[in-house]
Amino acid sequence: MAIEKQIWISMLMEGFYPNRSFLTRSVDMTSMVEYNKINLAEAGVAPDVLVDNTDYPIETASREDIPLELPLHTFDTKNTVVRNVEAMELAYDKMESVVRQHRNVLQAKTAAYAANNWAPSKDAGLTPVRKTTGDTNSRSLKSLSFRDILDMDAWFRSQDVDPATMVAVLNPYHLADLMAEDMKMYKEMLAGDKIFGFSVYTFSQLPYYNTTTGAKVAFGTAVQDTDTQCSLFYSANEVMRADGDMEVFAKYKDPGERGDVIGFQKRFTALPIRNKYQAAIYSEKEA
Repeated sequence: MAIEKQIWISMLMEGFYPNRSFLTRSVDMTSMVEYNKINLAEAGVAPDVLVDNTDYPIETASREDIPLELPLHTFDTKNTVVRNVEAMELAYDKMESVVRQHRNVLQAKTAAYAANNWAPSKDAGLTPVRKTTGDTNSRSLKSLSFRDILDMDAWFRSQDVDPATMVAVLNPYHLADLMAEDMKMYKEMLAGDKIFGFSVYTFSQLPYYNTTTGAKVAFGTAVQDTDTQCSLFYSANEVMRADGDMEVFAKYKDPGERGDVIGFQKRFTALPIRNKYQAAIYSEKEA
């Protein structure tokens, strides 16, 4: 049974980060994980710089770093049963189908968690949060416009962010706004996976913002009438992800279920590195 478990884990992790997943555009710190934790250190006080110094010897000081321990979060799938009669009578491998389904939901949940953590909590100097400014769409919201994205592109460039690291993750409704505004530009964007300086990705489970306060809605909180979804913008050098253990929990030939019961547990985290160069644009409600 240990061999089967390893096969299922390998099947689940195969393609866990597909090429078109925005999670691949981040700093992978998996190599730093030990026992499902990342051990880092907050750098101590930086040294002073002396200009035209004439006093010697130059003063020497030690730097006291503060150790930081970052535990990875736990993501559990609910268990699924594959009953013996199904395994024998179905024309396809139901267990394989179940494992791939568990992979899909883990992919979606970890990506949603990462997007939520990478999105700024509120508008700030190095983490801007803006509202859409386009025409009112069929949902009574101001559309995301190409101008909104161009202005965000200009902001990133004004911060000397390397354009090769600039990423835009658009929600499906914002994609529809762009299609409605200019079909030609939209097709060019899809053909090249680029919009201005941003590499473009799409994801349906991006965070929401309260349109009254401008604050990000907490992860897992029910969406209210005051909330609208954002699109996410960031520098790939300024966000991280890390994978820990992947475990499969299985009960074979369960007498009550008359079949095999299986579930997975994945350790994972994703965070901003310096809380710089992450941004969001959320849909403004019609006045």
